[in-house]
Amino acid sequence: MTDPTGASADAIELLISDHREPEQLFKMMDAARATGHADDQRYVAEHVVEDLSVHAVIEEMILYPAMRDALPNGDQLVEDALEEHQEAKELLTRIDGKDPQSEEARNAFDELVSTIRHHVQEEENDLLPRLREALGQERLQQMGEQLEMARKAAPTHPHPHAPNTPPGNVAAGGFATVVDKIRDALQR
Repeated sequence: MTDPTGASADAIELLISDHREPEQLFKMMDAARATGHADDQRYVAEHVVEDLSVHAVIEEMILYPAMRDALPNGDQLVEDALEEHQEAKELLTRIDGKDPQSEEARNAFDELVSTIRHHVQEEENDLLPRLREALGQERLQQMGEQLEMARKAAPTHPHPHAPNTPPGNVAAGGFATVVDKIRDALQR
């Protein structure tokens, strides 16, 4: 992602931008539910699953290792964030490919909205400002580029049983991405 001047976004700018996308989708789901349009609900659910699955993976691959190294009590902060990611992945699994109007998918979606909003608020109000202070702009720019590269290779569906820390997440992610790309192609 680049800003209007053509410069690449740094890691924090990119992640904050990523956080806005699901919020827009959550509002779209509210509207789709209000009208009762099943196809619109399915469209939103599919995009939420893909966006949040990709976002979780790129944070786990790039952001969290940097947080472990750069922040005091970084290990504990990352472990807490990984627990939230795990909860989100399990909720995404209950939504992925399901009828978005079913009671289970609706309940999982509503719980996911609450979980993601809490996670975003915590990251944006606490973790990301601390990381910006701990790392220089040059390092954040490099991380932004790494996040963009990781996004291209990230799985598009949740994999709650896959490792979420290096090096396991990198190896499992490559395999999961291939499976997801094939699955996505077959569904189209």
